[in-house]
Amino acid sequence: MGGDVIAAVSTPRGRGGVAMIRISGDGAIECASRMFVPAGSTPLTATRHATARYGRIIMPHGGEVIDDGVCVIYRAPHSFTGEDTSEITCHGGVLVTARVLEAAFAAGARPAEAGEFTRRAFLSGKITLSQAEATGRLIEAKTDSQLKLSSSTARGALSAEVSDIYSSLRSLVARTYVTIDYPEEDLADITPDELRAGAVAAAERLRRLCASYKTGRAVTDGVETVICGRPNAGKSTLFNLFAGEGSAIVTDIAGTTRDTLRADVAAGRVLLHLYDTAGLRDDGVDDPIERIGVSRAREKISTAELIIAVYDATEKPGDGDSELLNVSAPAKIAVINKADVASDENISAYKALAKAADTPAIVMSASKGDGFDELVAEIERIFTDTEIDLTSDAVLATARQFHEAKGALDRVMGAIAAIDNGLPTDIAAGELEGALAHLASLDGREVTEEIVNEIFSKFCVGK
Repeated sequence: MGGDVIAAVSTPRGRGGVAMIRISGDGAIECASRMFVPAGSTPLTATRHATARYGRIIMPHGGEVIDDGVCVIYRAPHSFTGEDTSEITCHGGVLVTARVLEAAFAAGARPAEAGEFTRRAFLSGKITLSQAEATGRLIEAKTDSQLKLSSSTARGALSAEVSDIYSSLRSLVARTYVTIDYPEEDLADITPDELRAGAVAAAERLRRLCASYKTGRAVTDGVETVICGRPNAGKSTLFNLFAGEGSAIVTDIAGTTRDTLRADVAAGRVLLHLYDTAGLRDDGVDDPIERIGVSRAREKISTAELIIAVYDATEKPGDGDSELLNVSAPAKIAVINKADVASDENISAYKALAKAADTPAIVMSASKGDGFDELVAEIERIFTDTEIDLTSDAVLATARQFHEAKGALDRVMGAIAAIDNGLPTDIAAGELEGALAHLASLDGREVTEEIVNEIFSKFCVGK
């Protein structure tokens, strides 16, 4: 059963070849028929499912012709939303698009809320919650890896894995309660050993799923990354190498970078929120502007998830060069820069510095790009599981998904512990029921309206 009729422009705002206005809900086809007059004798309301009709777009009251275009009819439940849907394509000017949308409102539709079309698809069972989330991320994708992961999840890779684990646990619970309630009947008996084996198998799958969040988070949310080091070490050159453009000014003059520059860049499959910072000096800073830049650099270093410490290998290590490798950060990489013009002795000294701090070291020339692939590979090694195939594997991409998967894993482990401690099987079954609740929340079988509202509030209008 569809909802009231909603309408919105589902293509980006601005001038273009075409624009599309989507109308969905009970009466969406009748609504469209009031503003779209198809060519030929067959009325729009008699148009078959998934059929395109050419015609005139008019204002419902008065019949003023706005444009000509194409209307495609989708009949419930075989549409994106699961409702009757009309999609009217017109010429893509800002004014003409606005007038066509105005005509849709005059024909009986109301403005769609942000993400309301996708929300209706979820509520009608056309897609799961993880697929809905992935649809939003697909639109906002900034890197090829984000696109691959979002597309895979939108097609149901995660939903299929969660559904399969859910079904296996539900079967274990059902068989356990049948055995308890009807001990004399040969219905679906299950022994404690069989129950444990099933729980162990589910736990292993959940463990792999939880482990995928490391990769999913790095691909989707990204990693706060700070490039830091002494003045003129080559930080801005490395920043530009990542960014693929001359975002940062590069000169031979120490202290060129006085503020913090930011760019979202791809390092292989990992999204980096990358910051280029002012050079850190041991001898103090006289310039007040540069002093502010240094202060901001230290602030960014203190909150970074990844520190890329850049060293000028044409100079010997100084007293303060080990400082950046000893700060508290989840991950650090030492970049031994200018290797193309540096002595082997200096390079060896910086390698020893990095080894003492248990930090991977990459020898490179940022100006030539030598060693950059090795740096990217090291970042991928730290933040992703390189065995995961983003185009087909089930991957957790949000903190909400990870929370529910981890909750399910904890409850399954509780069931295993109950069996191992000789507790009654109904205790283990209760734990497995708790795991089912977490999995149901993960993919939307059971989820609060507050969470649904939060997810769809991030969508654009028209999706």
